[in-house]
Amino acid sequence: MTKTIPLYGVVNLPAMEMVALDVLRSGRLASGEFVSQFETRLSDLVGLPNVVTTIDMTSALFLALHLAEVSEGDEVLTCAFACLSTNSAIAQCHATPVWVDFKPMTVEMDIADLESKISPRTKAVILYHVAGYPGPAREIAALCKKHNIILIEDCDNALFAARDSTLVGSHGDFAIFSFYPNRQINTAEGGALVCKNNEMADRARKLRRFGINFNTFRGIDGEINAASDIPEIGWGITLNNLCCALGCAQLDSVKNRYEKTTENVRKLRSLIENIEGIEPVSIIENGTPAYWVFLLFAYNRDEVISFLKSQGIMASAIHQRNDIYSGFGVTKKIQLPNTDYLQNHIIGVPCGWWLGEQEIEQIANALVKASSLVMADKNVNDA
Repeated sequence: MTKTIPLYGVVNLPAMEMVALDVLRSGRLASGEFVSQFETRLSDLVGLPNVVTTIDMTSALFLALHLAEVSEGDEVLTCAFACLSTNSAIAQCHATPVWVDFKPMTVEMDIADLESKISPRTKAVILYHVAGYPGPAREIAALCKKHNIILIEDCDNALFAARDSTLVGSHGDFAIFSFYPNRQINTAEGGALVCKNNEMADRARKLRRFGINFNTFRGIDGEINAASDIPEIGWGITLNNLCCALGCAQLDSVKNRYEKTTENVRKLRSLIENIEGIEPVSIIENGTPAYWVFLLFAYNRDEVISFLKSQGIMASAIHQRNDIYSGFGVTKKIQLPNTDYLQNHIIGVPCGWWLGEQEIEQIANALVKASSLVMADKNVNDA
């Protein structure tokens, strides 16, 4: 019987179960010591100060856009090939997304296309590091500085991804991370906003909990202090103590899972290096991905995915381009030829830490067989 190989894995460690039980028994589910612990340790992990956790990544992105003063009538430059969890925050701010294309045969935002679409209404750029593949953050940061635009790096599944040994998230005014169950760290739900300066981080911490300043909100008697003003009303988007405890329990081993995933991709690449009709997506120069999935381009993509699934390999096209959705309010059709190519040809295959050598060989063998079918179809169509 063919073994089914899932596209994503979910971290579940004995330490997570133990700490969850401890927090439940303590009664401190909403707030507690693990919130600050998780933020401090995340800061050490990513090498960035001012980590502010939120209930999910979209809330973190919304908070970043709000801090960037993005509002109705403003434009945010972003790529259409992304999860709705990225671009929905733009609509929540009542701003307009301006869709930017990719460089040909890559998942890198096209810098020339980006610059050509900057207008007086442009307030921010969201750079999504697609599926953990690092994008041209350094170059885009320089462009944003030139035009006085805020850069938000969406690193939602790119923990440990780097370029020139610099971790993603380091170039933006803000960076976003996700702790959804299928990410490198699983807090059941969760996200984080990283701010460049202390002032923005302090403001973000207040806004994630209705704008409250917890240093003055209650008096020494424990009652709400009427003299503690709330000049800017925020939202209820705090990541709770239980979720943060789950995250803390994974931090000691997360680098090992990243390294195991990287080794799995190395093996998979070596096993499929000579096949035709299916090829790995290129990596930016001096880039080191944190593979959420292993990305491939394929002729007859849908047929390849169907075949892989028949072999127990849960491959996927991973995203549906967001510019098809009327809710974004963009009525003018923009030509995005390289986004078209991505949408029609990209495949994500499993590669994560939960896979052993036998599963990697099963994936490789299925890709070799799929390649034969692809080339047979291509030869017929070319005849």
